[in-house]
Amino acid sequence: MLDPRLLSTFRGRIANPLYWRRTYGILRSYNRYHLATHDGAGALVDHLCGALKVSLTPTQRTGAVNWLVSQRIDPQNRWHQMRMWSIVNGG
Repeated sequence: MLDPRLLSTFRGRIANPLYWRRTYGILRSYNRYHLATHDGAGALVDHLCGALKVSLTPTQRTGAVNWLVSQRIDPQNRWHQMRMWSIVNGG
């Protein structure tokens, strides 16, 4: 399960235009094949945490990776992009 405090932290960081651009670029660099595996999803989580300067506990990271894999997201798909931005932005 995704930690609600973690999602809130990411929302706050992404609200900053500098971080938004970084986040968008990172997400666009991954595809559905990366995010279908725990290794690929973990790489994305680590990449985002580094770019947004967010620290995770091992439990938070595991929860985020499991949640991301379960969503079956394709960052290259426009509909999936809109759905994920809606989640991130609290919609």
